[in-house]
Amino acid sequence: MGGRGPGVKKFLNQQANVGLAKLGHSPAMTRDAKREAWWWLQARSEALKRRTRLLSGHAVVWPAPGLTELVRVEVPEAGDGEVTVEVLTSVVSSGTERAQYLRLANTSVGFPHRPGYSAAGVVLAAGLDVSKVQPGDLVAVRSVPHMSVVTAPASSVHCVPAGVPVEAAAAVQLGVICGQGVRRAAVEPGQPVCVIGAGLVGALAQRLATATGAGAVTMIARSHAKEAIARAEGARFLAADADKGEIEALAASVVIEATGDPEALALAVEAAGPGARVVLLGSPRGVTADVPLDAIRAKRLVLIGAHVDTLGHESRLTGIDMYEQEAQAFLDLLAGGRLSVSDLFAVAIDPREADAFYRRLAGARDIVGARFDWTRLAAEERIGKGRLWRLPDLSGRGTDVRRRPLPPKGCRGRRVSLVDRIDPFAGASGRLRIGLFGCGDIGVQNAAAIVAAPNVELVACYDPAGALAEDVARTHGAEAAPTSDALLGNDGVDAVVLSVPHDLHGPLGAEAAAAGKHVVVEKPLAENLESGAELVRAAERAGVVLSVCFPHRYQPEMVVARRLIEAGALGELAGVLLNFFMDKPSSYWVGGFSGRAHSDWRSSREQAGGGVLIMNLSHYLDLVRYLTGAEADVVTARTQVAEPTAEVEDAVSVTVGYANGALGSLFGTAALRGSGPTSELRLWGPDGHIAVEPDPLVYTLRALDGLRTNRWQTFGRLPPANIRAIYFSRLATAIDRGESPDIDGTDGLAVQAFIEAAYRSSASGHSVSPGALVQEVGA
Repeated sequence: MGGRGPGVKKFLNQQANVGLAKLGHSPAMTRDAKREAWWWLQARSEALKRRTRLLSGHAVVWPAPGLTELVRVEVPEAGDGEVTVEVLTSVVSSGTERAQYLRLANTSVGFPHRPGYSAAGVVLAAGLDVSKVQPGDLVAVRSVPHMSVVTAPASSVHCVPAGVPVEAAAAVQLGVICGQGVRRAAVEPGQPVCVIGAGLVGALAQRLATATGAGAVTMIARSHAKEAIARAEGARFLAADADKGEIEALAASVVIEATGDPEALALAVEAAGPGARVVLLGSPRGVTADVPLDAIRAKRLVLIGAHVDTLGHESRLTGIDMYEQEAQAFLDLLAGGRLSVSDLFAVAIDPREADAFYRRLAGARDIVGARFDWTRLAAEERIGKGRLWRLPDLSGRGTDVRRRPLPPKGCRGRRVSLVDRIDPFAGASGRLRIGLFGCGDIGVQNAAAIVAAPNVELVACYDPAGALAEDVARTHGAEAAPTSDALLGNDGVDAVVLSVPHDLHGPLGAEAAAAGKHVVVEKPLAENLESGAELVRAAERAGVVLSVCFPHRYQPEMVVARRLIEAGALGELAGVLLNFFMDKPSSYWVGGFSGRAHSDWRSSREQAGGGVLIMNLSHYLDLVRYLTGAEADVVTARTQVAEPTAEVEDAVSVTVGYANGALGSLFGTAALRGSGPTSELRLWGPDGHIAVEPDPLVYTLRALDGLRTNRWQTFGRLPPANIRAIYFSRLATAIDRGESPDIDGTDGLAVQAFIEAAYRSSASGHSVSPGALVQEVGA
């Protein structure tokens, strides 16, 4: 079964088609699927030709311009004249790879493309006819992509001398490129040299020239971005625009042009003295519009083309492998301590964050060189056994793991959540005895949550409609207080929960604080900012805890989202999008959703403070602060009243500018006909995007445990949670331990200030600062 006949290829094609059919792809499959199928087919074809096994690993791939992925690949093990290497690190030639990534002029990269230059690692296997290396040797490998495992011609593999750092050895291809350029410059001992360009090629050329006996070296660059690298090895630095007089006065005998700038030739000619040798080492990204022929003739300059590909021609003329010779010379200089290059590759990249790196590289000019550190991948991800007959994975980019869950390491084959499967009440302490004010819609929910919390007790409840209080007391084994004063005077009550109209939060909360009771108010803090600030001051004077019931913080998806954001999934917050839709029936305005208690306070501006913003979106205003830590700097809003009998808004549109420069857009309506409560909450930054609602999803460029980069992924199966019970339990524990609660009066004030700013903006037509409003009320 030599693998050389057409029958093998036909068979493999048939197997690929079977795999595509099973995965639901039509004959008109996507380009990405075709690419995956081709690589799958090629790996098997090559393995059969070599009669060797397959190895699996990962590779950095540019599937299209401006996009980068880390994909699973398979590599045939070494055959005759080949060596297979487990890669430890692979270096990035920043100028070349930036140009290829951006498709600049004079780059001929096709997509998809596997970028890369050279690498270093440990030999896994060598062909029977290969004697220069053996398994276990540390080697440098030229002209290989960024992959965790590679099989390369033995002629491209070089033993690394003892004491040479792996990141330095990995630069062998760049050493060959720059070394042959310096050699062709024929620098005499002590002869001054001028290098045009302070990028990676220029910096390496400067160091090689110094290492091989050159005298003082002057580096010239367009900007000062890389001046420190130039001066690190004692080079003099000149800026092309600012130091023109000094450049013309150089009259250098040797000039090495090492940029990608097509106009750099003119600069090299300016720096050159009469009869100088000008080595053209760089690959210009474009056409040199005005070649200074007159100056070249006048100075009698010798222009030397030094593209690395000319080594092949030189090898054929001399019968010597010039690539091997240059590589060995580079490694010998490193081993002898005459050359140091590790600092040029100080930027170490986790391969899972390849997309983030190349996006940064596209615009950053301060990166001289970088390297992929393949040891950051788990051992089984770096290299494993391939299976010859395994069907290709054609799921493509952006796979939603709702269909194909990606379990974290050690949990293969089963789906797990990003939120801990632990008892949310674990560690609860103390015993907080609660008196409940208000037994309407939300009062009933709070009563049930209180008794569900293991360290909280419902002692008494009060409502002006006595029958409602008696019903709640009977249901939960509490007593119905005859008056509010009786409840506040109950020595068995440690804290009160206010489930009452918004305008009662301030005065009733202040009474409770004066009576020595901790105060919990159902959101919002109050009907307006001034009343809320008074309540905060009252609690501070009395020395009691004040908390606002924002229980949605404890939804499992919010817990996961916060963890992801804290871990860096987004980078710095850049944007927030919130949409909230529902259709409140007319009956809501006189009896809430249940009709349990009849009152028109919800439609009153004076009592409620507002409509959909203060009643519904206030939860989300708190959530954005909780998830991101971002504070609103300026708010611009418009409101709309649709319910003819109401004084409060049914719809609100808000544009937010956050203190860190992020932008936000919030829209909510309670009058969208036919809509149940539905919401969309998205948060994003330069490194990722989290869709918290309606379906929790995350996309990140950052390498986080349990996640793949550059893939939309769900949060997994999230456990159910009684979020109000968790809120009350955690509050009780904080009070017992003398700690600040998760949600305090400051949090309530921040949300209240945002709401007030939005209402004032709508009324005035101008933007309003929530922070300025807080200062107005002296909070």
